[in-house]
Amino acid sequence: MRANADAKEALLAEAERLDTTNHEAARAALRSIAEKWDAIGKVSRERAAELERRLRAVEKKVREAGEADWSDPQARARAEQFRARAEQFEHQAEKAAAAGRTKEADEAKANAEQWRQWAEAAADALTRRP
Repeated sequence: MRANADAKEALLAEAERLDTTNHEAARAALRSIAEKWDAIGKVSRERAAELERRLRAVEKKVREAGEADWSDPQARARAEQFRARAEQFEHQAEKAAAAGRTKEADEAKANAEQWRQWAEAAADALTRRP
């Protein structure tokens, strides 16, 4: 049973490192881990509760990551608006630079960078939701 517990510990370490930003890949990896988990067999009662609790926590994290993909369409739309606005400013900067208006191009680049940072922050907030 000790070898089984050690094998399940190794699977847990793998499961706890899963990247939940790609929900489909995380679900597939977790499914594979669960199959291996079941194949390993039983562990001592003393270890079983802790190991199962940790596995359930990983399952919850993956499930919630998938729910976040669907649960806040307004936040997702806001992040997309920020990205679009950054692209608009980048396009303005290119046009101004091509026309020789360097001050206007620099301002547009600065605005584009600010909007890009906001877009990244909004996207990060979506992936890190509890």
